[in-house]
Amino acid sequence: MSQGGNEALKEVYNEMHKQGASAWFGQGTEERELILKVGEPWKEIDVYEIGCGEGELVDMIFQRQKDFGGRIWGLDYSEVAIQKAKEKYNHPYTYKLGNYRDQIHRCQRIVMQGVLEHLDDPFTELKWMMDNLLTEKGDVITSSPAFFNPRGFIWMALHTAGAVMSKTDLHFIDGNDVEDFCKKNGYGFGFRTCDFDWANGNRMMEDLRQRIPLALKDGNLRMDRIEYLLNWLQNARKTIRWEGDCGATAVYRITK
Repeated sequence: MSQGGNEALKEVYNEMHKQGASAWFGQGTEERELILKVGEPWKEIDVYEIGCGEGELVDMIFQRQKDFGGRIWGLDYSEVAIQKAKEKYNHPYTYKLGNYRDQIHRCQRIVMQGVLEHLDDPFTELKWMMDNLLTEKGDVITSSPAFFNPRGFIWMALHTAGAVMSKTDLHFIDGNDVEDFCKKNGYGFGFRTCDFDWANGNRMMEDLRQRIPLALKDGNLRMDRIEYLLNWLQNARKTIRWEGDCGATAVYRITK
């Protein structure tokens, strides 16, 4: 977990975008598809994607909008990400380098893919976005890691013990947090999850085999029993059956 807050993460992200896909634990493919599904229809609305990275989701939204009207802008504070987005995608809307708090245009929708957990005060910032960037009856579609699953239980237990499970996540947000925020402010709330194999499947095992040794080492914790834990989990996951919204990624729709 970053000690310097969101601003300190800027150089971390610049370096990760320079390295390319190998620097990321997950590629976000199912996550983007679920965001698109939750947001249907995308017709005749203006959209901000905050934290757009290298622009893939912006382009996917643009492809759904182009025959029906509407505009989309991708915002990010990583110079490397914005430059890659501009080089990769050629369409009439803009990838902007800068802060969402500097925008003056209101839109019908804000999209964030894995952004809230990296902000210093996520729900204060979310409220500001809804008050200042959304039109009346606009909505926010935002995704974050989800922890109500076997991977999440192990993650949170090791995090509590001092393991550094993520060097960029400043918060671990769950559905209860988002629902409480919506109730407090009178917003509509809905969610779905995806990445079930990441939550309790082969992808979970691949991720944890890579992540746990690094997390324990960075937290200066004992590493001599890792293999026992992973072998136990390998057997346990074959028996446990998880149903419902227990995926490793949650997509929320918050409506004014």
